[in-house]
Amino acid sequence: MSTDDDDENSVLPPTTHRLFLHEPGWRVALKVGSDREFCYVMAPGQDFYHRLLDGEIFLHNNEERLCLACAERRGLLSYKARGLKDPVPVVEIIDEGGEEGPGVYRRETTGPSDREAP
Repeated sequence: MSTDDDDENSVLPPTTHRLFLHEPGWRVALKVGSDREFCYVMAPGQDFYHRLLDGEIFLHNNEERLCLACAERRGLLSYKARGLKDPVPVVEIIDEGGEEGPGVYRRETTGPSDREAP
């Protein structure tokens, strides 16, 4: 027998999202208080800057403040993590020390600029 209580308990939990900020220099902040602060970007269809509300999470970089919705539209936020970069090959070179002692190890990395183009 099904009741309304059973339906409420069978509701799946909301899917969780991880949010990533890929641009350096931006900081995350929480708007607290009644000071009038505005988002730096006008939302689509609006001809005014909208207020950041008390308790709202926003991004800031120097004097520029962005609500999360505008930051996402601007491409600062993503729901996917960046992939790992290709590993940089490390070359170990042994300099022969001659009669005075053992060889010296020197590590060099070869980056994309060191490689020849195909």
